[in-house]
Amino acid sequence: MSNRPKVRKQMVALKLYTKSVPQIIAEANLYVQKMTGNPSFPNPSPPLTDISTESAALEAAFTISLTRAKGTASQMHAYKKTLCSSLKGLAAYVETIANKDPDTAEAVICSTGMPLKKPSSLPPKEFSVKQGPVPGNVIVNTKAITKGAYIYQLSTTPDNPASWTDAYKNAKAKGSIYGLTPGMRYYFRVATVDTNGESAWSPQISLVLN
Repeated sequence: MSNRPKVRKQMVALKLYTKSVPQIIAEANLYVQKMTGNPSFPNPSPPLTDISTESAALEAAFTISLTRAKGTASQMHAYKKTLCSSLKGLAAYVETIANKDPDTAEAVICSTGMPLKKPSSLPPKEFSVKQGPVPGNVIVNTKAITKGAYIYQLSTTPDNPASWTDAYKNAKAKGSIYGLTPGMRYYFRVATVDTNGESAWSPQISLVLN
C-alpha cells in the first residue's frame, strides 16, 4: 500500500449566503465574462447563457422589489435561489475541470474570477533538516499529526516559486531525501495533509550539505 499522500484539491468558496443580491449579480456577470472564450472551459455547465439570463432576471426582480409592492420580494428571492443554484453548479464544474491537473488547478480556477477556498489546516510551526549519514542525504522531521501526511519541498532558489519541487511525500513525519549535491545550499519547507486538506507552507530552513 502506498504512503503517498493525496494532493489537496483546489476548491471554490463562493459564500453566496454572505452576499447581497447586487453582489451575487455582479459576481455572476464576472464569471460569465471571465469564462466566455476561456479555453480551459469549452463546455460550461450550466451554460453561461443560462447564468446570464438568470442574472438579468434577478436584477430586474430586485429592482421591482425595491418598490415594496406585495409579492415582489418573494418573487425576487425565487430568482435569487435559482441563480445561486446555478452558480454552485458552475463552481462544481470549474473544480472538476481544474483539478484534472493539480499543478495548474489554482491558476485555472483563478482565471474564472471565482475565489479559492483557503487551506483550513495550519502549517507546521517548526521542523528540522539534518545532514544524513551519507553524502547527498538529509533527514527531515516535524511534529506528527493525527491521520495525516507530509509534503517536503526543496529549492536552491527559494524566491522563484516555480523552483520548489517535491522531495518527500509520506504518511510518516520523519524521512530521508537522497541525491542532493554536497556543498550546495538547499532550502526546505513542509506542509501537512489531513481531513481539512493541505496546509500552507511552513517557514523555510536552509542547509549547506557536507
